[in-house]
Amino acid sequence: MAKIQTLHFKHYKWINITNPGEAEIKYLRENFKFHPLDLEDCIRPTHRTKIDIYPKYSFLVFLFPVYNRKTREIFPAEIDFFISKNYFVTINAGNMPTFVDFFRLLQISEELRGSFDGGSPERLLYEILNKLFLYCLPMLDHLIVDCDNIEKAIFDGHEKKMVSEILIIRRNIIDYRRIMQVHKNNLKKAIDNFKESPLFVLKKTDVYFDNLVDYSKEIWDALEGLKERITTLHQTNESLISFKLNDIMRILTIISVITFPITLIATVFGMNTVHAMPFLNHKYGFWMVVGIMVLIAGGMLTVFKRKRFL
Repeated sequence: MAKIQTLHFKHYKWINITNPGEAEIKYLRENFKFHPLDLEDCIRPTHRTKIDIYPKYSFLVFLFPVYNRKTREIFPAEIDFFISKNYFVTINAGNMPTFVDFFRLLQISEELRGSFDGGSPERLLYEILNKLFLYCLPMLDHLIVDCDNIEKAIFDGHEKKMVSEILIIRRNIIDYRRIMQVHKNNLKKAIDNFKESPLFVLKKTDVYFDNLVDYSKEIWDALEGLKERITTLHQTNESLISFKLNDIMRILTIISVITFPITLIATVFGMNTVHAMPFLNHKYGFWMVVGIMVLIAGGMLTVFKRKRFL
């Protein structure tokens, strides 16, 4: 697949670059007057969503979560946007299926491509971001189902098995939050830019982009709820494990306390240096000693039961 692909609309063109290298950056440098720092951001990974506004164009960086089914890990996928009146440049790593499919659909559908002919390309930007936000929602549903399964397993007595599962889901929620935390503010900044800049003709862009702000709020609120829920599940799981461990330690302690006097009696009667040992010469001496041990053990068990230690 070509690294540089172009779609032509009536008033502007969309240039999509996948996995840019030095040749692609050189192409951008020679054909567009982009800021050198923006071009650097297109090569090296960016760890935060941002928007930079210039007199002749705007540069937007958006991170969206991608789920790796093999490692069960959520990682950020970056898409860079250069948007102006006559062009729309996108740079991505090809790891966002929704974005890739949308570009291919526009390539083969002239009718769909014609629906974005009017005006400047911020309407196209909205459509891309809208699809990417919708792409994020099933991941939230997946995390909710994971939390449901963890909760059920915890109360079914599988606390130890859930320790690693809780940590995996907790890590994914944290990574998801880190990716999405600044989307709302950057979208609001983009709305103000589109309303005030003479480069963009769609003055009612905020009507569309407000939907994206709502999506970002919805996702963030859901992540806040998931964060609290997985924290609570983690604490509950740790409490149940500690309770069971304490129960085991209590039983072992009782066994140790009971066996100590029995062991002491057996040790004393096992010494060969004492000839005046009670029951030593009695024909039922062994059974007498065993009886004493049983009485001591039974008495201690009765005491422990009355004290509700058992």
